[in-house]
Amino acid sequence: MTRLYISADIEGACGVVSTHHCAPHPDRTVYDWAVNQLAAEVNAVVQTALAEGVSHILVNDSHFTMTNLRLDQLDSRVSVLTGKPKRCAMSAGLDASYDAAIYVGYHAKAGTHQGVLCHTFHSKLFDVSINGVSYGEGGINALYASLVHGVPVILTSGDRAYLSEIRSLIPGLETVETKVGLTYTAAECHPVQAVLADYQAKTCQILKNHAVWSKNLLTLKGPYELVLTFINPLAADAANTIPGVQRVDGTRIAFQTDQFEVVYQMLQSCYSILAYTQYLE
Repeated sequence: MTRLYISADIEGACGVVSTHHCAPHPDRTVYDWAVNQLAAEVNAVVQTALAEGVSHILVNDSHFTMTNLRLDQLDSRVSVLTGKPKRCAMSAGLDASYDAAIYVGYHAKAGTHQGVLCHTFHSKLFDVSINGVSYGEGGINALYASLVHGVPVILTSGDRAYLSEIRSLIPGLETVETKVGLTYTAAECHPVQAVLADYQAKTCQILKNHAVWSKNLLTLKGPYELVLTFINPLAADAANTIPGVQRVDGTRIAFQTDQFEVVYQMLQSCYSILAYTQYLE
């Protein structure tokens, strides 16, 4: 009885290269196309997994408003976690009852050369480091899954820059490449049908190979120091209002704890509080 958790972002989906693809305004038509493509990629994983005997799948809509995926576009046999705010955001709903996690449509961290729409959780957050190592969203979410719940990430998808980044952390991870970035907003996208076929093949392959899943579990000993680098002092000022945070300099704050779950929740708190700064600039 295998239980599978899927976290679905959108920037790494095939054909997605513009901020217009990522939000309903200003171009609803372009956004709707991107959401349809993301749904097709999620369904390629879901339907293959169900055919392989997976008993339960939870899909967590992990992009922006987290209300992107339409339930009538997804396989009717899956549960869907939609909307925000929700505790642990991109990893909401994950717990130790799940056997494995899959990350669909992920992207490279902020500042990555040829990383399509690369960022790290928020446009005003430039870098997230834990114990001196810089991580992107895929890496931090994989650390959370491993360290807090003992759940390995067994498959992920996105552009070539993201896959290079995540493989440096999890060398044996199965991956689906959707495109090759040229610039922040341009890419050579692989044929859609070939991408969907690759999802099916890689999902089938990894689900038949349970023995390797545990090799993808990450380890990182505490105590943990979280250091966030923002793009301007105002963003750091906002995060610095959270109890327990220490100001490092004009654009950096730090936080220490012995529990990785607290690291993850503090990170979410710091980027969530940035929303109100738009009214001050």
